[in-house]
Amino acid sequence: MSKKAGLKAALGGGRKESTETREASKPVVIAATGELCRVLISSITPDPNQPRETFDPNFIDSLARKLQKDGQHQPITVVMTGPNQYKIRNGENRWKAAQKAGWEYIDAIVYEYEPAELTAPEQAEILRKQKSDNDDRRPLTPWEDIKACARYVELSGKKQGEAAEDLDLSKTDLSKRLKIFNGPEEIQMLVRAEALTNLNTLGSLVELWKLDQEYAAAEAQKILEAGQISSGAEQKYAARVKALKEGREVPGSKPAKKEQEPQTPKPMTFSAKKVNVAEKGVLEIEDGKGNAMRFKVPRSWKKDWEKIGEALFGGKL
Repeated sequence: MSKKAGLKAALGGGRKESTETREASKPVVIAATGELCRVLISSITPDPNQPRETFDPNFIDSLARKLQKDGQHQPITVVMTGPNQYKIRNGENRWKAAQKAGWEYIDAIVYEYEPAELTAPEQAEILRKQKSDNDDRRPLTPWEDIKACARYVELSGKKQGEAAEDLDLSKTDLSKRLKIFNGPEEIQMLVRAEALTNLNTLGSLVELWKLDQEYAAAEAQKILEAGQISSGAEQKYAARVKALKEGREVPGSKPAKKEQEPQTPKPMTFSAKKVNVAEKGVLEIEDGKGNAMRFKVPRSWKKDWEKIGEALFGGKL
């Protein structure tokens, strides 16, 4: 067999396939929803409504070095917003890294024109896809995740059960996120600072805020200053919430101090040991410890000496 005939046979041209074989085979390429292009980086802008709010400069630097060394393995996705204008749908970290690497163009899958005004359900669907894409790559921070879930529920207008299914969460986990998002600013700060990210503990603190705001605020401030929660705090908060709701004595609380009744001051005692005449008309009495008391006496004090001695010393001078 010639080389030409062998190639023809390898490509399937050397034999006639049956109709059944052609129908059973699958197409190599099916209809694509976007077109892969090389796009000028300066014509691309970020999406201000995407769920990621913070970008780690160290991660971007690392990604830039990988782009310079190995090239771009995964294109970003963009939508047209006007003539030669594009907005990032997914891949802002890669876009920032490409700029850091000094690139002029970036590989992007370009989707058709997107109007400036989108309906709430359309915004919700975009947000859901962006959250899913970030979860698959570099996860959102705990607060970004909570905020994205709350925004999706608001924009989609769906019930929590349906929204949770869309977000690949249980209804309980979504409910916990919404409780924190709708909770006080002081507790949200703990999530933003990543001093406390456990959803159960945060939920207990939100409940405590409703039942005992002063206590919850003090605990939140304590955690924020320490940068972490103390061991056993979650159980302590949960037990306190349960006790307050049931009207029982709060575990670990100290009984209130009883106000002490005012006491009648005891009369001062003075044990006299020595009597001196300090000056004319003044009698000084010492107790032997360096303490002294002075009394003014009338001119006729000599006549009353015996009476004074009897009063002070029991008759012994």
